[in-house]
Amino acid sequence: MKNIKKLLALLLVGVMSFTTLSLTACNKSGDSGENETNQSSVEEDSGPIILKNVTQAKNVILLIGDGMGPEQIKAGELFKGEKLSMQNFPYMTQVETRSASDAVTDSAAAATALATGNRTTNGIVGMDAEGNTFETIVDIAHNLGKRTGIIATEELNGATPMGFSAHADARGKTSQLLESAATSSNVNLFASYLIPAKYQNFFKDEGYEKLQIADDISESTSEKVFGSYLIPATYDSMAAEGGYVAFDRLVTEALEYLSKDEDGFFLMAEGSHIDHGGHENNICYMLEELIAFDNAVQAVLEWAKNRDDTVVIVTADHETGGLSLQEGTTHEEMQNTYDSNGQGTCYSWGTKGHTGVDVNLYINGANIDFSKYSFETKERIKNTDVFEIMKDLFVGE
Repeated sequence: MKNIKKLLALLLVGVMSFTTLSLTACNKSGDSGENETNQSSVEEDSGPIILKNVTQAKNVILLIGDGMGPEQIKAGELFKGEKLSMQNFPYMTQVETRSASDAVTDSAAAATALATGNRTTNGIVGMDAEGNTFETIVDIAHNLGKRTGIIATEELNGATPMGFSAHADARGKTSQLLESAATSSNVNLFASYLIPAKYQNFFKDEGYEKLQIADDISESTSEKVFGSYLIPATYDSMAAEGGYVAFDRLVTEALEYLSKDEDGFFLMAEGSHIDHGGHENNICYMLEELIAFDNAVQAVLEWAKNRDDTVVIVTADHETGGLSLQEGTTHEEMQNTYDSNGQGTCYSWGTKGHTGVDVNLYINGANIDFSKYSFETKERIKNTDVFEIMKDLFVGE
C-alpha cells in the first residue's frame, strides 16, 4: 500500500490520489442539504460551480458512479471533510434502479435503462428478451450531428460502457459486444482500461485511430479514435499504453476532443471500480474510487463553468454492498478508521452483491421538473427517466 500520510496530504490539497488497496471512511451525517434548491449565482472560484441553466443543451455529460449509493456518497463526504462536488449541484432527486426481471438490477440491465429508456432482463445489453435492439442516447446525439464519447475505468466490454454502445443477449459475450460497439455504436471516442489486443482490430477495421498516449486525444483530428489505458486513481502520468492516466485528466482530454464539433456532444464517463469496492466490502477501496470519480466531476465543472450550453448529470446505476454508516460518526473517526486500514465500527456492509436501494441523481445546468417523469413527484424517478431527461435536453420536450 502507498504511503498513507502522503496519500492524505494529496487528498487535502485536492490532488488526485488513492491506490487500489485500502482506505476507509465512516460516518452518517445529519441533513446533507441534498434537496432541490433554487439556482444561485456564485463568483468564479468563490465556491461551488453552478452552471447557467439551459432548456435545450448543446452538450450533455453523464457521469456514472458504478455501485455508488447514497451511503457511499455520505461516506465520501465525511472522509473528505466537506461536501463532494456532486453534492453541490443545484438539482437532485432519487432514482429507482430495478430491472425488468428483478427488484435488484445487474449492471447490464441498469446501463440499458439509463442509455435507452427501456428496462430489460438482468444480463442483457441494449436489447429486450426477444432480441429487439434499443436506440441509445448515443444514437440520438449522433443523429443530431453531435460527437459522442464513452469512457470507463474498467475494461471496455464492461456492462456500463457496452450498455451505451452495444447489443447482446448476454453481457459475457465479449467478442459480440465489442464488435457491435465498433461497427454500429455511433461512438466517436472510446477510452477505457486496457482493451485486449485481440479485440482492437474490430475498431481499427472500422476506421478508428488508436491513440497510444492519452494526451493525444485532445489534439486528434480523426473522426473516430480509441485508447486503451491504465486508469488507477493514484497516478497522474500520460505515459504510452501500459502507463497510467488519471481519470479526471482522461475526461478533460475527451472534452477537448468532443467539443471540436460545433453541433456539440454527448459523453458518458463511468467510475467503474466504486462497485468493486462494494463487492469486496472494502470501504477503503470504495472510497479511493469514489474520490477519484468526484475529482472527475470537478474537472468537468471546471471545463464547463464559463459555458451556457452544457448540462452535467451525475448518478449511479445501482448500489453495491448494502453499505450502512453509523449515525453520528465524525470526520476524525473516519480518518482513524482509514489509518487502521478499514478497521472500525462506524460502518457495516449488508451484502457482497447489488441492492435495490434508490440512488441519487444530481443535475447542474438545467432546472429539471422531475415531477413530469414516471412517479410525478420531485422526490423520485425511474432509471429509464434519466434517458428521457437527456433526450429532452437534446431535442426539447
